[in-house]
Amino acid sequence: MGQVLLVEDTPFFERVIKRQLSTFAGLDVISVPTRADAERVIADPAITLDVALVDLTLPDAPDGEIVDVTMAARLPTIVFSGRFDERLRDTLLAKGVVDYILKDNASSLAYVTSLVQRVYANRNIDALVVDDSRVDLEIVARRLRLYQLNVHTASDHGAALAMLDTIPNLRLVVLDYLMPRADGFELLRNLRARHGMHELAVIGLSGQAGPEIIARFLKSGANDFLPKSCTPEEFMLRISQNLDTLDRIQALADMAHRDALTGLSNRRHLFSQGRGIFDTARHKGAGVRVASIDIDRFKSVNDTHGHEAGDALIRAFGRALAECCPPQAFPARLGGDEFCVVLPELDHAACTRFLDALRRSMNTLTGPGGTLSRIGPVTLSIGLNDGTADTLEDALHAADIQLYAAKSAGRDCVVAS
Repeated sequence: MGQVLLVEDTPFFERVIKRQLSTFAGLDVISVPTRADAERVIADPAITLDVALVDLTLPDAPDGEIVDVTMAARLPTIVFSGRFDERLRDTLLAKGVVDYILKDNASSLAYVTSLVQRVYANRNIDALVVDDSRVDLEIVARRLRLYQLNVHTASDHGAALAMLDTIPNLRLVVLDYLMPRADGFELLRNLRARHGMHELAVIGLSGQAGPEIIARFLKSGANDFLPKSCTPEEFMLRISQNLDTLDRIQALADMAHRDALTGLSNRRHLFSQGRGIFDTARHKGAGVRVASIDIDRFKSVNDTHGHEAGDALIRAFGRALAECCPPQAFPARLGGDEFCVVLPELDHAACTRFLDALRRSMNTLTGPGGTLSRIGPVTLSIGLNDGTADTLEDALHAADIQLYAAKSAGRDCVVAS
């Protein structure tokens, strides 16, 4: 969880901002009313701060001196103040504060909450800036770094393409429309061949593009287009809005693909993403085994201890399954007490070792001294196919046959083809 330093001496604003950041942004807020208190927090080696949100007028720092304190500590600093001074604002923005926001309405509070959350999230996001002008390249890169993005730069189309596979979490490309040798359209086409609009935000830039070029760029797959003459504030607002949109799309996709109780993939995701993993391994000529897993006598857990206990058991087993899985495995909850795991490129011995360890983890979880011992001993039955099926559906069917054999053999065992 990220930690935010809030320096605010007005109790009302301190309470409201702290509640907003803690409740809606999910951040840990350390709030102090003075510069001296802030310096003590910053100096504490046990505290790792990620963002500072500061008021300009404090009892021991009446003229914005707190900004120098947080900037010296290399904290991304957001000013949220009821005091507006245009000259001071320009000075602070030139120093490198992330933004200067007035406490003048409820919307500004919502904006500052989303901005703090955005700046914190940006630490794990990579951005690529492509521009043949060294000056413009550095200006854009500096702005993005203020927002804590991990920035990579390229001066032409070829250099940008060569970098794509080396950037681990690329979510943003800021692209000059007009470059020598290959214009922005060619790079945009290459980017869209690799990443959809819901995965990567591409923002065009130009110092001279007319309405027709802008429209064509957007129709070609850009998420946005900005003139180089736009203000730094507008530029960063548009960057944030595009990244926020990607986050919302990702959250909706996670809701559609994840089982709400365990966080594992659901049946729909198994037959989309899981099928892709299965088919890729088979096309390489590798074996893909699929395990079918069932919690034994789960209905009796619900009947005896109630559905709340049954849900606790499902959640705990989901965590155990996710923790035990080999790195390349794809676990999913099919529904109720039924789970499966796609196991690409693992031999029979490795698969059975993993599945037996999983079976024993359930024994530990619900046995004497286990966190769910109140439910009583609960076991697993597991079936494993032989890895030769041509489709995921056939593999799952073969694993189900072995699962039924495990049930017939007395449960609490792994039966493999």
